Amino acid sequence: MSEIPETPESPVAEAQSVLPPLADDENLLVLVQNPKTPAEVLAQVLDHVRLSPEVLVGLLRHQRTPAWAVADFAEHATAALLTTLLNSLEMLGRWSEALEGLLANPALPAIKQPTIQRALEMARRREADTGRKKSLLLQIREMPVGERLALAKKGNKDVRMILIKDSNEMIALETIASSRITEGEILSIAMMRDVSDKVLRYIANNRRYRQNRQIVWALLNNPKTPVGSALSLNVSGLTDRELTELSKSRNVAGAISRAAKAIIDRRKGASGGGH
Repeated sequence: MSEIPETPESPVAEAQSVLPPLADDENLLVLVQNPKTPAEVLAQVLDHVRLSPEVLVGLLRHQRTPAWAVADFAEHATAALLTTLLNSLEMLGRWSEALEGLLANPALPAIKQPTIQRALEMARRREADTGRKKSLLLQIREMPVGERLALAKKGNKDVRMILIKDSNEMIALETIASSRITEGEILSIAMMRDVSDKVLRYIANNRRYRQNRQIVWALLNNPKTPVGSALSLNVSGLTDRELTELSKSRNVAGAISRAAKAIIDRRKGASGGGH
C-alpha cells in the first residue's frame, strides 16, 4: 500500500528483494536451509508461486518459520503441497494452529480428518503440559517489525484486532488495508478510541466504507476521527434524529456537532420552520 514506503532498509523490502518472482528451487532451498534466515523471509517463501514439496519440507523443519504463516498455508494448500503436509504431520505438529488450519482446508480428504484431529489433540496436550504456548498477544508483541508487517497482511481476525492497535503506524495501516478484512471488522475498528487517527482517516477516505451508514455513524461519533475526515463524510445524509443526537453529543468534536446543528436548521428553514 502507498502509505508504507518500502525502502531498501525496510524489512518488507529486504524480504521481497530476497525473493524474485521466478526464484528457482535451488535458491529457495538455500534460504530455508540457512538457520539465520529471518522469520519474515520464511513467510515470504511460504507464499511463493513456485514453492516445491522439497522447499516446503525445509520450511517445516526450520526453527524460525512462523506458526501463523504455516497455519495460513495449511488452510489453503492444494495438490502436491497438501500431500506433502499430510505426509509431514510429525513436523507440522510443532504448531497446533497449523493443524487447525489443515482441518479447515476444504480440499482435505475426509478420510484424513480423524488422523489430523488426533495429532491436533496431542499437540494441544503437549503445549498445555509444557506451558510453552504463549498468549497470542504476547507472541505478537515479541515479533520483529518485519514479521508483524507480514502478519498484518495474512493474519486472521484475532490477529488483526491486535495489530490494528500496534504502536508502529505502518503495521496498523497495513492491517486496515488487508484484503482479508471484513466490513464487520471495519465497523468495530471505527468505534475504537485506542487506534491511530491515521487508521480512522484511512477508513473515512475509503469509498467503499463511506457507503456503509453504520461505519459513517461510528466514525462521526468517534472523537479520535480527524475532524477534516469526519466532515467529508455524508453528514447531510443522516436522519433528523441522528443529526439531533450528533448535535447534542459531548463526545464528538465541536465542528461535527455544529455541522449537524446547521443542517437541522437548514431543514427547518426549508420546511417553513418545521410547521
